[in-house]
Amino acid sequence: MAKPAEAALCERRSKTWTGPCFVTEDCDKQCREREGASSGACHRDGLGFACFCFFNC
Repeated sequence: MAKPAEAALCERRSKTWTGPCFVTEDCDKQCREREGASSGACHRDGLGFACFCFFNC
């Protein structure tokens, strides 16, 4: 039986997050509530961590 197709996700650094990102749950909440993303997570960015939001492409 075939699985339903999932929408591809596009990643973008958060436009509303400031400072380093240490708590993925906070990043996720901000991405969903303030940027309309499907999710968010802290990821390595250079020497630190930043909040990245995920949107349906």
